[in-house]
Amino acid sequence: MKKFEKIGFLGMDYRRNIKTLPEVRGPLTDLLIGLMEISWGIQYQLEVDTMDLVMIHSATLYARILNSIQASHLLAVYGLGAQSSNQCRAALECLFQLAAINKKRELFDGLMLADIRDTRTYLERYQAQLSKNNKVSQSRIEVLKQKTAKLNERINQLEAMNIQKLSKIENIAKEADMQSWYELLYRALSRGTHSSLISLQEHLQISEDSNITHFTNEPNFEDFFSNTYCCLKVLSRAIEEVYVTVKEIPPTVLADYNKQLEALKFDEHVFQRL
Repeated sequence: MKKFEKIGFLGMDYRRNIKTLPEVRGPLTDLLIGLMEISWGIQYQLEVDTMDLVMIHSATLYARILNSIQASHLLAVYGLGAQSSNQCRAALECLFQLAAINKKRELFDGLMLADIRDTRTYLERYQAQLSKNNKVSQSRIEVLKQKTAKLNERINQLEAMNIQKLSKIENIAKEADMQSWYELLYRALSRGTHSSLISLQEHLQISEDSNITHFTNEPNFEDFFSNTYCCLKVLSRAIEEVYVTVKEIPPTVLADYNKQLEALKFDEHVFQRL
């Protein structure tokens, strides 16, 4: 197996860096590194039916989850806490889809419909913007109109099939029976994405008497272990779900990792910083 197929984006530069940072070393980090290596190799071993669009979509969701989790961890190692949270949040969005489709395959049609609608909205906005520019040729705008018309035709066909509308992340999480994940993890991880006041405080040095002493933009490891825990939870569930997709049994080592994670009792204080 090629090195990239074994460990993905966790290259030697990352290995050297993590050994020099006491802020990121510990059993939780070791667990995540081990699980990332296992999960990365799994994607090359999956037996995916290339004629099954739902299965293909689920497999690509799993691949995107792996990328997002590795990105989250790499950003966290370099002290980019808010950006790490963003990537873990992106992985969680994919996990909601993966788990929801496993419970109800026909939801894939609703996700496809929502995607086509989003594309139509973008083309309509783009067309409206170009129409205000006298330098844009009418032929270019006409091409956009034709593309929009084709999308409208496809949308009408799908809507005629009474496909369940599914666009909001919260609704997808409900279909996946992961509402608690949405409320407790997704909302917390969204703070950095939406630049909430709490997340922006990492750029301020605040004294004990609540006075701002100066601005700062240094590596921040305060959320490192919270983000690492979230990545572990998402990654472990993603492995379980992708094996449901291909109708196979997950490797026994996954249960061992879950037991080790539970033994750390990290969930008792994970939300203190999130």
